[in-house]
Amino acid sequence: MKHDNSAFNIQYSIVTVFCLAVFSVLAGYCPFTAAAEEKAVLKGRVIDAEGKSLKGAIVLVYDSPEVRRRADFMSVRTEADGRFSMVLFPGKYWAIARLKKAAEYGPLMPGDKHSGEPREVEVAAGAERELDFTVIDIKASANPKKVREDHIKIKGRIVDEKNQPVKNAYAFASRNETFPGIPDYLSAWTDEGGRYTLYLPRGKYYLGVDTAFPPEKGRLMNRAITVESDKSDVDIVSK
Repeated sequence: MKHDNSAFNIQYSIVTVFCLAVFSVLAGYCPFTAAAEEKAVLKGRVIDAEGKSLKGAIVLVYDSPEVRRRADFMSVRTEADGRFSMVLFPGKYWAIARLKKAAEYGPLMPGDKHSGEPREVEVAAGAERELDFTVIDIKASANPKKVREDHIKIKGRIVDEKNQPVKNAYAFASRNETFPGIPDYLSAWTDEGGRYTLYLPRGKYYLGVDTAFPPEKGRLMNRAITVESDKSDVDIVSK
């Protein structure tokens, strides 16, 4: 007598799909597991502005530079060593790291930390790619006057070489002519008019601009300035 295995095959397929879905969640990536022969690994560490490992951060990976949406892949939260590892399909991606007190998605709230503009990364089949992220409280850094009332307000525009305003850039300040690392002082992102505001203690600074965060270490700054009183016309030319 011939047995009908169709019902068994359907049940086996359902169980297989369910197991793969569970494994995907436990492995720390989504929406599904890459085939073994196509597996690529993205790993690295998430640190704060002082270089300390961050626990509880996540890395979000997107298949396009548009990151104001739900991520295509997401790591599990980092442990005390700040390390993360996730499996992806081979290809080009854009990645960010963030540390949120509440849900993984949604606008940044006070105390949340973010790595800034998405980092472009390409991963190859059968290979591992390492990428580290530095996250800071961008909103707090952009308004240190809340911490120190004696800071001086510096305002101006970020413009290109044709004196046209640069949108979605930010200004930052350092006491070194060659930028050493994460900025001590930075502005919020510029609007359509390229306008920025910095709050600085008195002294001499070198100002820089960028459209990605963090800015490249070791770069030459764009402009020198001595801060003694509020200024409202300090334009910075984006090189």
